[in-house]
Amino acid sequence: MTGGSETTRADLLQAHIAAVEGKPVEWGVSDCTAWAAAWVLAATGKTVPRLGTYSSLDEAHALIDAAGGLDVLWTQAMALIGIFATPYAPVLGDVGVVNTTSFGPVGVIFAQDGIALWRAETGTALLRPRSRDIIKVWALPD
Repeated sequence: MTGGSETTRADLLQAHIAAVEGKPVEWGVSDCTAWAAAWVLAATGKTVPRLGTYSSLDEAHALIDAAGGLDVLWTQAMALIGIFATPYAPVLGDVGVVNTTSFGPVGVIFAQDGIALWRAETGTALLRPRSRDIIKVWALPD
């Protein structure tokens, strides 16, 4: 980076978080999967295809169940844009699927220090998942 005028991935992520702060989740627009997919577009310029159209939790679960799981749905969609799961620990800006005790698998955006961000019905939530709870991680290209 030169001159300090370029936007960093951290800056971009901060703006992505700020855009939804204080706003309720809208299914199919700003829920955990849609918000993470919008992040992929913001960070890479690539649209995540084939995640489905839904406007409620029940419709989202029907799509996930039909695909065989949230990780399968994401794996198929990310492969179409040439982004594949990584065996490495997530870093700032990566996306993934994390298993939660209360909600099951959720789509997340990884921040620094192992923190995962996801859109819960109550707003943006922070998780510090154990490695065994991280189902899949996709490292986004620069």
